[in-house]
Amino acid sequence: MHSHVRHSRAIRLAVLAVGGLMLAACGSTKDSSADGDVTVQNCGEKAAYAAPVERIVATSNSANIGTLLRIGAADRIAAMTLSPGNDSLMNELFDVQVDDIERLPSPISLESIVGVDPDLLIGSYSGLFSGSSGVSREAAQDQGIATYVISDSCRQDPAAGADSKLGTMGPWDALRADIANYGELTGNTDRAKEALAELERRLTALQEAPTADEAPRLLLFDSATTDVYTSGHNGPPQGIIEAAGAENVYADEDTTWFRASWESVAEQQPDAIVVMDYRSDSADEVEQKITTIRTHAALKDLPAVKENRIVVLPLALFTSGYGNIEAAEQLRAGLEELGLLPDSGITGTIDLS
Repeated sequence: MHSHVRHSRAIRLAVLAVGGLMLAACGSTKDSSADGDVTVQNCGEKAAYAAPVERIVATSNSANIGTLLRIGAADRIAAMTLSPGNDSLMNELFDVQVDDIERLPSPISLESIVGVDPDLLIGSYSGLFSGSSGVSREAAQDQGIATYVISDSCRQDPAAGADSKLGTMGPWDALRADIANYGELTGNTDRAKEALAELERRLTALQEAPTADEAPRLLLFDSATTDVYTSGHNGPPQGIIEAAGAENVYADEDTTWFRASWESVAEQQPDAIVVMDYRSDSADEVEQKITTIRTHAALKDLPAVKENRIVVLPLALFTSGYGNIEAAEQLRAGLEELGLLPDSGITGTIDLS
């Protein structure tokens, strides 16, 4: 894009930022003005945007992309980080076609983001904005690109920067915030309200489902090398596992995604293990993870492993986004098949077999 266009957009954002401060002074939390500008709450701060946004770069795996798809904003996604192995999942789940949407190369660079000319960049402090990619909110804004932080990754102590723990609200509240905000930012408020109503209906059905005398304790197994990558109290899996009628073995960890030692994992004695399927180009990715579980000294003798109490579900449904409710339903069905929960009749909306 020509530099004078970027300069104009940067000026526009600066004006909006001033407007946001004025709105904050008036105590407003959300405002839609006559010229289409909108202010929303993001990670506890008011942020002003030129709305409706037309070209979104959506990152942080797949589930948050699903939120945009659910509210009818597929045509606003200029580029995304969804791996092609998840295309069929998103197409079926949200009745859309994502196959032709441009994909950002990995690792993501600021240059690749600027190259697709977005007016909004969506990322998380546990992903794109963590610092590992070299992309920061400040660098994007210097290019005239507005940014939005996925609500499940808000920093508990913003002053601490990258050293802060993540997660300032429950996972379902984080999802509710993003649904509502994306509706405002894209002008799809009616679709967002519809999505929120559907979410509440499905959550209520799960909450009213029969429970076990003792909730089964689950270990989420994302990946493992020298340790196990899993999720604590503030991550989307916590909400998913609870909604399914189970308990996260790392529910006491005040964080989102984190690495646990093999010794710690062995001590948890989970009743079942939930393995994340990346749906990557590696055909034997899931098989390799299960082999690790079956052969590693810390896990191989656990009753859950010996009795094959393992559920495999797509990672794309376990990062924060609308796919989380499908994940909870699919997990519930899987635990019922293992005999760990009583029958509820809940199956999810698509066939993942």
